[in-house]
Amino acid sequence: MDRRKLELEVAAPFSLRATALGHGWHECAPMSWCEGGGCLQWLTREGSQVRRISVLQRASSRQRVTLEVLLEGRELTNASEELARRECVVSLGLASRLDEFHELCRAHPLLHVIPKLGAGRLLRNASMTENILKAICGTNVNWDQAVKMINRLAQLGPLFPHFRNLTAWPTCREILKAGDSYVRGVARLGYRTEAILKLCQESVTGDAEHDGQEGPRKRTPSEARGSARAREGIEAAAGLEALDALARTEPTPALRKRLLGIRGVGPATAGFLLSILGHHDHLSIDSATLAHVTRLHLGGRKKATAKQVEAIYEPYGKWKNLVYWFENWIHWGTARSMIAEL
Repeated sequence: MDRRKLELEVAAPFSLRATALGHGWHECAPMSWCEGGGCLQWLTREGSQVRRISVLQRASSRQRVTLEVLLEGRELTNASEELARRECVVSLGLASRLDEFHELCRAHPLLHVIPKLGAGRLLRNASMTENILKAICGTNVNWDQAVKMINRLAQLGPLFPHFRNLTAWPTCREILKAGDSYVRGVARLGYRTEAILKLCQESVTGDAEHDGQEGPRKRTPSEARGSARAREGIEAAAGLEALDALARTEPTPALRKRLLGIRGVGPATAGFLLSILGHHDHLSIDSATLAHVTRLHLGGRKKATAKQVEAIYEPYGKWKNLVYWFENWIHWGTARSMIAEL
């Protein structure tokens, strides 16, 4: 087993702990958080090899925070190091500029503590396909059940050498190979099974149609009709890994339309994924959002409506969904313990 260490510097304020525990992704394999060691780990893939990335916060000042990254795996190269570096930047949101958000927080009656905690970034997976599949697992279900579904699905991936319980996230082909009997019967995804398998199939079909390895084949009329009906879904699935690049140039309405074109992604899930992509100007409204606004902003007197939620967060403009999320987060036990330690 090879090991390599590298360092990353992040502009302060930044806290690895606050970022890792800022929402529930750290509970979902192949990610994990070790509270005692203050270490965030996840598995990634480089070709046929599985790598483990471990991140620790080593030093900090008023200007900079230093992160130590340990990369483990077989046959590590300089390219492996660069892959690990890129994944850390994406997964930890290190390229995000939050100066404006933190300034807004300092004037907020509840969120003034967010810059002091070094919070504000949303943990994610480097692969948007992985983020989307996990987000679909989390629709219309409580979080504990979602984590169980995600972690059972994660078991389909390849093992990290010498660790029988550590697996990388499965590819769409690996999920399809397991099929309905595993996804529905073992992972217990319920009605989400159809969306997950169809999305994986469209992704694989899209890859095959665009890989250039074979010349075009003349299709029968039936195949042509089926292809036309599926084209929109295939294009959406084939473009999942292009979403990060698109998010840097496309306005939120266009990006949201793309997300809503993905099987299994509804309005609330699209709002969450927009924030994962750095677009916080569209609220993710579901029953939890309504409950939060009812409790915090309406004093629990009357159940909030979506229109009221929009009106309350409209003044926060491009940061509205992030403001909502961290209003919610600071009431969690993990956030309260961090606040108590300040």
